[in-house]
Amino acid sequence: MNINILYGHPYAKSFNKAILEQVIAHLNVRGANVKVKDLIQMSFNPTVGLKDLEAKVTNVLPEEIVKEQEDLLWADALIIISPVWWGGFPAVIKGYIDRVFTTGLIRSSDGVYGLEGKRAYSIFTTGSSEDYIRISRQKDMLYAANDNLFGFAKFSDAEIKLLYSVPRVTSEERKAMLLDVNRFVDRIFDMRPGEGGSTRDSLSLQALEYDLASH
Repeated sequence: MNINILYGHPYAKSFNKAILEQVIAHLNVRGANVKVKDLIQMSFNPTVGLKDLEAKVTNVLPEEIVKEQEDLLWADALIIISPVWWGGFPAVIKGYIDRVFTTGLIRSSDGVYGLEGKRAYSIFTTGSSEDYIRISRQKDMLYAANDNLFGFAKFSDAEIKLLYSVPRVTSEERKAMLLDVNRFVDRIFDMRPGEGGSTRDSLSLQALEYDLASH
């Protein structure tokens, strides 16, 4: 199983970083081949520029975009690990999607869907309660964006795991969240239509050392 991880948090002691390290460790246990896209460390430019727009006509993509698309094509599944800021992705995640998920990759002029059949699993943290995320319609917006992108690209699976009130939960609750993340990731390997994933216990207690004030 080949898996890309798309990660977009700038703080090295965030709970997102703990999730990233947990997911990498768990994927290694499951025998996956993993590539991590830490967009901040990569200094990825999220801004769609003139070369990106010209590529729609010339079909000559910027070199860094070619590399990212090659890795998307290599992967069987994509895992996104990200905070929710103002109801959506951080700019660097949205910019990656804008630049890398090009029209030609999603659906060529010949009608070929380049990413068809791949799988997407997004893990989002929020600083707000589940009730607020629901009432404010942030949950609806996240699911709509997820369905719009991965549905149009004909991914076979596109699931979301939301972790709520992260800055205010206890260490024990964070341990439970990380175990829940393991179960969510297991769906990539274990899930068939109508079936759930199995429980794994490869919890890294080092994750609990991360700053409780940041998600």
